[in-house]
Amino acid sequence: MMIKTIITCGFLFLTLAGTAQHRLAIKPMGKKDLRNKVSFACNFFGSTADYQPVSAASVTDENAEKWMSDLVTRITSVVGLRNRFRLVALQNFNNCAAVCFNNETGQDRFIQFDRQFLESFQKKTNNKWFVTGVLAHELGHHFNGHSLDGIGSRPDKEIEADEFAGFIMQKLGAKEDEAASIFSFLNETDGPPTHPVKSKRYAAVSRGWNSAAGNNIWVSLLLENDADKKEIAYEALMAARNETDAGQKLALIEKALKKVPAYAEAISEKGLVYLQQKQYKAAEQYCAEALMLEPYIGVLRLNLAKVLMARQQYDTALSFIQDAIYLKPVFPEAYHQRALLLLEKRNYAPAVSDCLVALLMNPNSAEARADILISKGIAHSGLHQQEAATQCFAEAEQLDPNNKRIAEYRSSINRKFP
Repeated sequence: MMIKTIITCGFLFLTLAGTAQHRLAIKPMGKKDLRNKVSFACNFFGSTADYQPVSAASVTDENAEKWMSDLVTRITSVVGLRNRFRLVALQNFNNCAAVCFNNETGQDRFIQFDRQFLESFQKKTNNKWFVTGVLAHELGHHFNGHSLDGIGSRPDKEIEADEFAGFIMQKLGAKEDEAASIFSFLNETDGPPTHPVKSKRYAAVSRGWNSAAGNNIWVSLLLENDADKKEIAYEALMAARNETDAGQKLALIEKALKKVPAYAEAISEKGLVYLQQKQYKAAEQYCAEALMLEPYIGVLRLNLAKVLMARQQYDTALSFIQDAIYLKPVFPEAYHQRALLLLEKRNYAPAVSDCLVALLMNPNSAEARADILISKGIAHSGLHQQEAATQCFAEAEQLDPNNKRIAEYRSSINRKFP
């Protein structure tokens, strides 16, 4: 059976009990305020104030999915991502929902919506941005992984999705009051425990709108105004990544952070240094801090996953790896990291598959390719496919003769079978 689990996140309308949201929490461990500061969007896209959203009333049921697809593409382009969502128009659904279907190979991400229902609320709010805001809110759930954690609706998730919606609407040309008033249908106090009250939702949308408008203090390297500082910070980080000595690596990272204190990738790299030193608490702290600053950079999610794996928090680590892959589909390191996690759980067949995918993506160095081949060989060995395992180890040794994992694995085999 292909479909194993159905997971959904719905936009709350007060006439409804609220649709549940489920599967893969993206927030850094121990953090409660992961805001959607998509700082790179300001750098890549200019003003789109001439955009006018198409009213739901002008769309027929036959054209509903194309209309919604065009809206999704417009929103995903703002954050520099492709529209990879599937759409389902449903009559009498009475909502708009972010939905995940777990299948044998990963997840399918859907937006389910009821055009006529959205039209009725667009009329009720008398706001041409209503549908755009609702859709941006649901996509915010997807992008933040709220639809993937198996927990359900929570006020903090709704606030994050609302901030994302505010950000998107500003980028598309909505005024601040237009963006916030998509929630004008709510009264001041009502709402189930899973959703915030009206005032908090207005405030969240306004925060997102102001972030997009540049009215907040931006922390991204890309938005640092001083070009010399940016260049120094970037070069220091690149040098740190090529440095093998932990002390020198940290010194270079601190040099980068001195120039751009909130340089997320440098902060995350600092976490990896502490990970190598097995200082797991500090490693998690820095990797989580980086992810707070830049929620949509896949490598930052992967770095936090590495720390969580070292702490044997495998299920949580897996959630971050899968989200890293979603944000950056061609990401051999992420596929390999997932294979390593699967090896820890002795789940050998999918580990072989992930290694194969990683190899097909042409890793950028012989050492990286060798490391993947070693993992693939270990997985084959776990499946008692010794010929395939031997071939993987031989190829890896040709690419990287000094790789310690080969010797360690062979030593472990000799201990088992002297």
